Amino acid sequence: MRLVFSNADEDTLDRYRELLPRSAAAWARAAGAPVATRVLGAVVRYKLGEPRAGGDGLVARWSAADAPALRHWLTTREDLSPAETAAVPRALTTWWTFLAARGWSDPRSVPLDRFLAAYAAAHSTAPPPRRPDYRCGSAPAAPAAAARPGIGDRALAAPPRGAARRAAPGLTFAAFAAARAGARLAPAAPAAGWGRLGGTLPAVPLPRPEEFTEGVLAAPAVAGASGTRGVASALDLWWARFTDLRRRIAADVGPRAAEPLIGAVLTALCVGRDLGAPVPVAAHMAAASAEVRAAEPRPAADLAARAAEALAELTALGAVAEAQAAGGPHAVLTGVGRWLWYALLCAGGVRPRPLAELMAEDAEVVVDRAASGAPSGEDELRRWIAARGAPEAMRALVALYRRSDDCVHRSVARAATAAHALEARPYYEALRTDPRFGARARAWLFDAGFAKQDALGPDDHLAPLLDGLAASLRLGTYGNDDEGSYLSVSEPELPGVFDTAAGCGHPESPFVLAWFAQHHPDHRIRAAARSARAALVRQRAG
Repeated sequence: MRLVFSNADEDTLDRYRELLPRSAAAWARAAGAPVATRVLGAVVRYKLGEPRAGGDGLVARWSAADAPALRHWLTTREDLSPAETAAVPRALTTWWTFLAARGWSDPRSVPLDRFLAAYAAAHSTAPPPRRPDYRCGSAPAAPAAAARPGIGDRALAAPPRGAARRAAPGLTFAAFAAARAGARLAPAAPAAGWGRLGGTLPAVPLPRPEEFTEGVLAAPAVAGASGTRGVASALDLWWARFTDLRRRIAADVGPRAAEPLIGAVLTALCVGRDLGAPVPVAAHMAAASAEVRAAEPRPAADLAARAAEALAELTALGAVAEAQAAGGPHAVLTGVGRWLWYALLCAGGVRPRPLAELMAEDAEVVVDRAASGAPSGEDELRRWIAARGAPEAMRALVALYRRSDDCVHRSVARAATAAHALEARPYYEALRTDPRFGARARAWLFDAGFAKQDALGPDDHLAPLLDGLAASLRLGTYGNDDEGSYLSVSEPELPGVFDTAAGCGHPESPFVLAWFAQHHPDHRIRAAARSARAALVRQRAG
């Protein structure tokens, strides 16, 4: 079963909003402890979340902060009766036990008894349900606990002189000082939750405290200033220049668009990470950002001009440096720039993953990012494998390949293990006779050159082939020749694949046959898919 949905598309989320609670409810009935599927569905829908509301997409990982966030979700997003609301603790117990029984529990989760106690406390202080608002489709107002967090909320270090005078909502001077001191850079999620927003952003390597300080001191605007003495004075000067930049941008494009525009400039460079982007490209990407356009719908050329000005000042502040690349000079982020990008987004309610945090994550979290199609996803997976060490990473990826029911996750895991075939081989060898996974293990060993043809069953290649075909269709990469297509069958072979797929019971067969029956440009392939699809329908009806 797939357990991570931080970067899932809406079609995938819709499938699992039905599948996950139905599977848990069926397990509970078989165990003699039935629970309402509707209540389980409300709990699971919270965890699957929305871009700006609900959980983080990690359905097996529950933190103490999820308790009040779940209660807020049930109050504002679900239409539960009083009896169903009272059954939520039982549904939570069922979900926890279901995960444990399948071996899917996340060791990072808080114990169930602690979570239930936190949920009970949140329930006792929650406002009355807003079901009438939900039914009419209006957006409920966030409670006070869900106010937009400021990056300095948890700053441990006292701000230098002048901090109170220059403090402002969002990114604060206290946070800037705390970053230099190595304090926590991001607030915890607010009680209402911010959902999955930020899950597709690149994981950023944040600077260490000493690197951060060195970057501030070396910034052209600081290093070239006369009369600057000591770190505290340099810090004051840097913050004053950055505050002045925000004021000037706010005067030009409006106060609501100032920080989004600066953040969009940094995002445009962070997407390219080490390569950065040409200055004009970065400025136009920032001007086209959805956050900027929503805050200030003025002409794109005007916004791009302001973004170019911001980029020039960020260079003076040491957040951006110039590097030579193909096609001319590129602007790239420095350590100070990466921290500033991270801090601005967190202050606006979007939290990217720090690279060190991602490198300590489970295999499926990294695979989910690679499967999303985000430009940085595949690079992050390679870095994760290197950080874990290939043998340990291959063990985790093979286990994920065996457990997941998602064709894209399986295809990513299969491709990643093929790139480290020697290290992955022992884990596949141990699963050659596995009743559920043996065919895929034997097919992988054959493709990697570790098994002969006579070691294969007649249909061993069908399951991974259909996985790859379905993954290519779901990702929109079908027909591409690059490695991202996960395709291992030529078009002349497709009619034969369709005939076999119709009778093999692979869960992706209906989707694959329906897609080819409707969308393939060759009428002969469409006809073959329609014929196989009709056979599948007859087989299921009979």
